Parts: sequence; structure tokens; C-alpha cells
Amino acid sequence: MSATTSQLPPRPPLIRHSVTELGRFCLEMGSSALLQPLSRLLPRGDGHSVMVLPGFMASDSSTAGLRRFLGERGYRALPWSLGRHGAGDRARSLEASLAARTETEERVAALVEQEFTRSGRKVTLIGWSLGGLVAVALAHRYPQWLRQVITLGTPYGDPRGTALYRVMAGRNPAPVDEDAIQRWIRHAYRGTLEVPVLALYSKTDGIVGSDIALCQGDTRWVRNVAIPASHIGFPFNPLVRAAIARELAAGAGE
Repeated sequence: MSATTSQLPPRPPLIRHSVTELGRFCLEMGSSALLQPLSRLLPRGDGHSVMVLPGFMASDSSTAGLRRFLGERGYRALPWSLGRHGAGDRARSLEASLAARTETEERVAALVEQEFTRSGRKVTLIGWSLGGLVAVALAHRYPQWLRQVITLGTPYGDPRGTALYRVMAGRNPAPVDEDAIQRWIRHAYRGTLEVPVLALYSKTDGIVGSDIALCQGDTRWVRNVAIPASHIGFPFNPLVRAAIARELAAGAGE
């Protein structure tokens, strides 16, 4: 699998999508609560382990509702148990941030191996935003432990295509290193992919621009599906949850 590069920096999300993130998130939470009785109609799972990886600066508390939903659908829903994602990254360069990301991947890989050994069954990873980059990187490097990967609003491309880039750039005031940007993009794609990846993205995402929202790769393994959602609302959105339930059940042969 290889990433697609561009001569020009990608476009960040539209301002109107960014400023309405909170309001849409509240609507998504309310909709999930209102439609909760209908979730019983969604396909049930086979009991295998599903680990949920939080987004940047988020912790397991942000994915508790999604894990509860997965548990109700019959899966062994697991937190990542590594605290706040990226909280310890005080890197002053993109290279140092990439090193921290690599360390996080290895810590998650150890947890996945442990769960695989315990259960004797392959594990599914669901990664929200930055958590999706970790999940896809592991899919390339450790297919022996992974059943499938689902990503939610993951920024696959140039980080300049996110609304948070200015904040991150403030931590790293040096001029943009184009080579480092390309190494960041390619990092998740190292190795041969033989694990199914479903990338759920939103054209109205207020954090991740649509230019960088698609996972690149062999369509035998990778599918990109658009769902109307806010970025912070992905784990709470009822349509996203329904898509996850159907994908997990399909992967189980139901």
C-alpha cells in the first residue's frame, strides 16, 4: 500500500463544519440515546475481542459508550488502557512526534498480542482519528493477530489538512519539512496489507479535511465509506454504530 502525495498542501475543513462540531455532537449523542431501543435490531457478534483506540488527546472515557454498545452486540469490547492518547508527546519536531507514534504502536501491539494469546482468536481494532493511524499501521505489520480494522474520521494524509494543524505547528515552530511530512504519511502504510480495512469518514468533518480522509490502498482490502458525522461525534453517531455492527457481523460470516 502506498500513500498518495500532492504538490499542494491539502485544504483544511470548511469553517462552517468546524464551528458546528459541538452542536452536531450533541445531536448525535441525543440521537443515539433516542434510537437505543432500535439497536437491538442490529446483527449480533461472535464474541471475539474488539479493542477501541481513542483519538488525539482523548482517553478510554471517550470511547466508553461505543464499547458499551459493542458489548451489548455480543463482543468482548476492550479499552486500550494507555491513558490519554498523545498526552506525553512534547516533541518539538515532526520526526520526534513520529517516534512517539511508533512507540505507541508497539505498546498497542503488545496488548493485541496478549489478547490474541489469551483468546486464541484474532482481534479487531477500531481506531478513532489518530487511533485509526495506529490501527492501520498494526494491520500492515501484525496481520497474524488482527481480524480487521475499522477507522473513524482518521487523517490519513498531510496533517496540514486538519483544523488542528496550527495548534500542532505552534508546538513545532520550525519551517515545514516536506520530506518529514511524507514520512509521516507513509508511516501507516509500511508493509503488505492483508487485513480488511473499513475507513469511515465524513464530508462534513470539522477537524479532518476531506482531502486527507481516505485510506489509500488495494481495494481488495480497503474500503472508504462516507457517513454524515461530526468529528468528535463519530463514536456516538447512530449511523456510525450501525455501520460498525454490520461490518463486524459481515466479517464473522453472518
